Amino acid sequence: MTAGKTLEIQLGAAVEAFQAGEVDQALEMVQLLCRSHPDNAVVHNVHGVIAAGRGDLQVAIDSYRRAIELDPENCDVHFNLGNVLRDGGDLNAALASYRVALQFRPNDADVLFNTAGVLRALGDLQTAGDIFQELVTISPDDPAAHNNLGGVLFRLGKTDAATRCFRRALELQPRFVNAHDNLCEVLEKSNQIKELRKAVSDAEAQCPPDNMRIVIRRAQLLRRDEKPDEARKALAKIIRFNPAQPQLNSAYWYLMGDICDRLQDAKAAYEAFVKANGWAEKAAGARGLEPKDFITRLDNLQTAYKSVRRQPEKQASAGRDGPQLVFLIGFPRSGTTLLDTVLLSHSAISVVEEKPMVQEMVRRVQSWQAGRAPDHEDLTAEQVQELRDAYMTRLFEHLPGDVSENQVVIDKLPLNIVEAGLISKVFPEARFLLVLRHPCDCVLSCFMQDFRLNNAMSNFLGLKSAAQCYDKVMSLWTTYRKALPLDVHTVKYEQVVADLETTVGQVLEFLGLEWQAAMADYKTTALDRKRIGTPSYHQVVQPIYSRAKDRWRLYRAHMIPVLPTLLRWAAIYGYIEDAGKSSDTGDTAGPDQAADT
Repeated sequence: MTAGKTLEIQLGAAVEAFQAGEVDQALEMVQLLCRSHPDNAVVHNVHGVIAAGRGDLQVAIDSYRRAIELDPENCDVHFNLGNVLRDGGDLNAALASYRVALQFRPNDADVLFNTAGVLRALGDLQTAGDIFQELVTISPDDPAAHNNLGGVLFRLGKTDAATRCFRRALELQPRFVNAHDNLCEVLEKSNQIKELRKAVSDAEAQCPPDNMRIVIRRAQLLRRDEKPDEARKALAKIIRFNPAQPQLNSAYWYLMGDICDRLQDAKAAYEAFVKANGWAEKAAGARGLEPKDFITRLDNLQTAYKSVRRQPEKQASAGRDGPQLVFLIGFPRSGTTLLDTVLLSHSAISVVEEKPMVQEMVRRVQSWQAGRAPDHEDLTAEQVQELRDAYMTRLFEHLPGDVSENQVVIDKLPLNIVEAGLISKVFPEARFLLVLRHPCDCVLSCFMQDFRLNNAMSNFLGLKSAAQCYDKVMSLWTTYRKALPLDVHTVKYEQVVADLETTVGQVLEFLGLEWQAAMADYKTTALDRKRIGTPSYHQVVQPIYSRAKDRWRLYRAHMIPVLPTLLRWAAIYGYIEDAGKSSDTGDTAGPDQAADT
């Protein structure tokens, strides 16, 4: 028997032991082969596979890199290295490995699939969508390709195309749980309730009755039908939670918390939200999010603007060269989605919701000032013009058809409040709509929400960190108001709820527009939007209500540590009935509780 044949048999034995679940034995066997055959790339590759299966990611990475040194054109090893880097949360390094693998096998479906998945996780949805579309072309009968393409299209706002993808995946594989779940999600978030009912029933007929994804969809329907008791009972059937699915587990507990909140069971609701945020934190940790980075940016901007006193005449050089820009800002969960939906009903207003035009400007400035504190006063006229052009290019990608100079375009992204200094430097003619809500209700609602997490939103996973974030954001806004000649109109969420027509009428006066009758029927506008890309998607199609006002009082006992901070801001913003109550520890039942807008 040749030495090569002996090695092949020994490797086969190690692989068989691994596949049989004897992972430690398999690892020991292949480690011996690594020592006896140190220059064999296949041995190091197998060692990496077994180490990765055991959870020893760094050992696997080292083995794959040694295999690549020995055989740099082996597509499989580059692919395996990409997989273990992805599983360890290093998405950029994983993407680099996948791209090397594709140099050797450009049409490899598995490599393309994982490359697109990483691009999607990194936020490059357009490229991810292009690759998934290529996969659909290569493998038109692959349900996973259709399902993943649908997921990207939905995040790109292409609701109808996403729906077709999910339905095609289910035609190919009727018991495909993830495709059922995704179809239900797109119908749920686009408020297509009739179709959603059928989709949930179809999923229940095809999938195991205790599948968490499908149970969640049934509970969401029951919530919409205002049957919180039944929804809670449906969710209670789930008793096991897979640690490998932190995002799914967090979705379950967010929904359970919301339902308990509707039942005014504050204790159970709070405990559910704590669990939800715990699972969400695990998911965020795996993606390498750093909530402190956002806080550091707030501190740096605060320092930079304390000494700024920008005069109006110094801004006048940049004239308006497009539609009238209005930035709808506020702390998350202040009620911006309700206001933008009402305003969108006006024929002279266009709303661009939650798009990263301002972030494109921020990225450019950071590249120019790398390693320096932010200094927007130092921007040259040429740089300001480049930022205007970059913003407008991205803006028009999201606007329908031709937009005249008389059209009011509202850029709605609440945390653009943080970038008001840069916005006003680049667009001195811009106006700002600031939406306020009682700070305690606002922070509590952030703590209760299943946000798509980034560095900023990760601060909402705890009440203390959420309150700290609120304090720093609003302190920065106060500094901006002292430093800059901003054109601002302030709206309180509670006023919109109490008197829609009067409050919105004042907003229209600020915008130079008149009330239109269609604005009272904002629910129809919301339904026509196909998808509302915020946690408020199922709330703005309901009649306006005040049930969420003062919800925080039901949770006062849980909020004691953050009340001094939040009630100070409540007094600043005119919620004077709460002044001096931060030491009150008694629970006070507020109005009928419900999810807010």
